[in-house]
Amino acid sequence: MTIESFSIAAMTPNSYRRFFWLILAFVGMPLFVASQKNVQQDTSKKDIIIIDHWGKLIEDLQGKEHVKWISNGLQLRIDSTNIYADSAVIFNEDRIYAYGNVVIQQGDSLEVFTDTLYYTRETDVAELFGEVALRQGTKQLWTKDLSYHLGERFGEYHQGGILVDKDLQMSSKRGTYYARDESIVFKDSVIVLHPKFNLAADSMTYLAAQSLVQFTGPTNIFTKQAKIYCESGFYNVETEMAEFNKNAQYVGEQKNATADTIRYLTNSGDVIMIGNVNVKDQDKVITGSSLRYNEKTGETSIKGDPATFIDSTRKGKGAEIFYNEKTNRMTTIGGGQIEEGSTILSYENLNYDEVTGDGKWEGHVVLRDTISEFGVKADILVRSGKDESSFFFGNPGTSNRAMFYSVVDGDTLFIGADTLALLNQIDSTTMDTSRIIRAYYDVRLFKSDMQGRTDSLVFQGRDSVFNFFGRPVLWSDTTQFTADSIAMALLNKKIHTITLTHQALIVSELLTIYYDQIKGKEIIAQFDSSKVKDMWVLGNAESIYYTKDDQEAFIGVNQTICSKMYFTFLRGQIQLLKYYGENTSSMIPMFEANHDQMRLEGFQWRPEERPHNVTDVLR
Repeated sequence: MTIESFSIAAMTPNSYRRFFWLILAFVGMPLFVASQKNVQQDTSKKDIIIIDHWGKLIEDLQGKEHVKWISNGLQLRIDSTNIYADSAVIFNEDRIYAYGNVVIQQGDSLEVFTDTLYYTRETDVAELFGEVALRQGTKQLWTKDLSYHLGERFGEYHQGGILVDKDLQMSSKRGTYYARDESIVFKDSVIVLHPKFNLAADSMTYLAAQSLVQFTGPTNIFTKQAKIYCESGFYNVETEMAEFNKNAQYVGEQKNATADTIRYLTNSGDVIMIGNVNVKDQDKVITGSSLRYNEKTGETSIKGDPATFIDSTRKGKGAEIFYNEKTNRMTTIGGGQIEEGSTILSYENLNYDEVTGDGKWEGHVVLRDTISEFGVKADILVRSGKDESSFFFGNPGTSNRAMFYSVVDGDTLFIGADTLALLNQIDSTTMDTSRIIRAYYDVRLFKSDMQGRTDSLVFQGRDSVFNFFGRPVLWSDTTQFTADSIAMALLNKKIHTITLTHQALIVSELLTIYYDQIKGKEIIAQFDSSKVKDMWVLGNAESIYYTKDDQEAFIGVNQTICSKMYFTFLRGQIQLLKYYGENTSSMIPMFEANHDQMRLEGFQWRPEERPHNVTDVLR
């Protein structure tokens, strides 16, 4: 080989600089020139660089350093690492400067390609420059510079790098590739591109052997459906399952969620949140201990102790809440509660459609109004969203019935029925809304000082009036009220008047066969502190009442017929009695009266229908 073998005319600026350094190495040095394909060297020393093949060799054996110039191709061995290049300079068997189609090969799987290599045995590091490409299995790393540690088998880049593994492309300004366990640590401006997601992070680790991307700092993940933020976690490329921890946040099209841990299953579209779950979905806020959401179906389930949801008008909670954002249906399992204005509704299970407003609540349903001081208990509540009407039922096949209760005269009034309905009534003039309560089929009423029974009942919230229809009957102490219809009006949550219309009859039991009786077309009784204060009997007024002496002994029976009567009462006894219009009145001594026949038309004594406690109302 001669010096002319280096063609100056064909050199690029970079190769010219390399050539300049080679010329300096020649100055004042005796040369040994050789040309051969293979050479046998002493390989007993572990600290030498073994040349397995060269094209042409120029060697200086007498200078300050032992220098070898190799051209026309070469193959080196450093321990188990093979290095190939077009040309190289070797100093003292411990430093290599190689250039032109440089290849590093370790084992059967790892290859590194570059333009230029500088290696020192002392550090066991090969500095690679130019276009650097590392290939191991399906992984390919491209960079402009790479410091590759041959013995420890890892490489570092500092001027930007890109790693491609099948559909996964990762890049960063700095990174470290570990060949032994096929992992790479990315640092500074990390970008990941994948058909199903993109990622931006400060730092990240890719465990290729496990198909695992590890998030090791603030990370933003972008999918077609959502943006996810976390500061630690992982993504399994093989199973396409991700877990996000530490300040984990999920932002969908209309929702924002945070949790201790968020798991994302790309294939199924499931998002699983665990620990301190908080979801904002349009005007809703949902909290719980865990949540599962499917991006494809829109189904969401929240568990908690309890799980809660809040929107613009309501606040609810339950052991487990199911919600579908596409169908707007919501169900709950395991007990729940909804607060809406002054009303509180508790239940065991719920199935609700937010679009139509239709819903069904089941199991120990209790509706309370904290302002109006009333409530409803039932086994089933069905609500119609069209007119916002609610229907309460007992459990079919059982003796349970729906029950309404309210505070009246400082006492609780209980009303039981097969069906209770709560309706909203809008005043066309003022546009104010009031409640109407309807009870029907075997309605029973119980209050400590008043009981009743009827076929149906209507309570007008605007007027605070209970209307009884269908053979109604009321009892107060020993007095029974009957009529075709009965209206009981409240004032300041106290009984103010009871009005009996058509076939109105009031009966008071004195003894087994002695009954005071008052009858008329209409009877209006006014109350004070739950006691009758005065009474008007209007139209065809009739009365039968037993008179007593000062010793409370019966004297006789008074019968009167007139157009109108007026009574005042004191401690439950008639204090004043007035008759209006023409009247006929007679007094029959006790021993002459046929007490069994002393009955006004329509008389019926109905004690067997009288509820004696709350259980009788519900039974």
